[in-house]
Amino acid sequence: MKIVLQSFANIKEVLGSRELEIELPPQSRLAELLAELARRFGAALDRQIRDQLTGEIVPFLILVNGKAFRSTVDLSAPLHDGDAVTIMIPFDGG
Repeated sequence: MKIVLQSFANIKEVLGSRELEIELPPQSRLAELLAELARRFGAALDRQIRDQLTGEIVPFLILVNGKAFRSTVDLSAPLHDGDAVTIMIPFDGG
């Protein structure tokens, strides 16, 4: 199945684009999407989505077709062909 991944700020820089089409196996979940992204983009992505001391995924927001999911508890949420997924990492500003 194909999904469209949208990203901003630091994640966009790691992915090299604001929007990517990602191919995933049928019946994939958010966890499989993050695993595929980690496989493709390695340590640069890992530094954005994991606490580097504990290895735990940091809290960030994932939107699937506009519905919000939390990275730390909703990784079992299913994905479907054609879904639009947005990853929004909180960042400091000033």
